[in-house]
Amino acid sequence: MRFITTQSVSKTRLMELKPILHGDRSILPHDAWEVIAKSLRLSARELQIIQGIFDDQKEFAIAHELAISVHTVHTHLERLYRKLGVSSRVGLVLCILSEYLSSLPSSL
Repeated sequence: MRFITTQSVSKTRLMELKPILHGDRSILPHDAWEVIAKSLRLSARELQIIQGIFDDQKEFAIAHELAISVHTVHTHLERLYRKLGVSSRVGLVLCILSEYLSSLPSSL
């Protein structure tokens, strides 16, 4: 079994991975969020809630960041689950990633 160490990975490769590992929404390009919001008919607030989920924030942290109540965040999440036909955060993330992948031009 081979283990990856910082010595075995180039600095360039580490720099490429760094934004994703820090969870700063870099997993998707900025423009992709707009495309996803438009194709799924998400409001600006719904998109903010989803981005909080992508940042692995709890409802309390999302509420604090957006200056709204935890109850409001919870209500938004329930409605997003229903709107997107999912039942969990994992389902929500998979739905958004699926939408992103389907929006990419096919290279085949």
